[in-house]
Amino acid sequence: MARIIKRYENRKLYDTENRKYISLEEIANLIRQGEEVQVIDNTTEADITVQTLTQVIVEEGKRGRNPLSSEVLHEIIRWGNHLLDDSLQQVRHGLDQLVPNSLGKLFGKGESSEISELKKRIESLEQVINTLANQLSIEQEKNEENSSTN
Repeated sequence: MARIIKRYENRKLYDTENRKYISLEEIANLIRQGEEVQVIDNTTEADITVQTLTQVIVEEGKRGRNPLSSEVLHEIIRWGNHLLDDSLQQVRHGLDQLVPNSLGKLFGKGESSEISELKKRIESLEQVINTLANQLSIEQEKNEENSSTN
């Protein structure tokens, strides 16, 4: 189950499990330790996990810990979310069919816990990539608006 983080109107993040305010860097550390987090807007109860994880990645970049190369970021901007989403879905679909079938043939049983863990990790990577793509799209729109006003 994901750890619930609530974001308040003052933009503070509150870890409901530890009952304390938490920073973006602390959220990054939780994720590095294998935790799943879900960020909920306290007022609207909307799931804002994607936006918050995007902020985490941006902050990591500001600290010099760039999780993605500039080439990958350029490609994400060029091709947008659709190409990225389609590619991820194809990879996931292939893995979903290939790996369990192969393991079933090898070991004569269903999906192993290792496969389940790999699926979780793939889903986590998909979230990070989607978050980055969304953030880059927002930044690109802002840059275009700034360019048009100048």
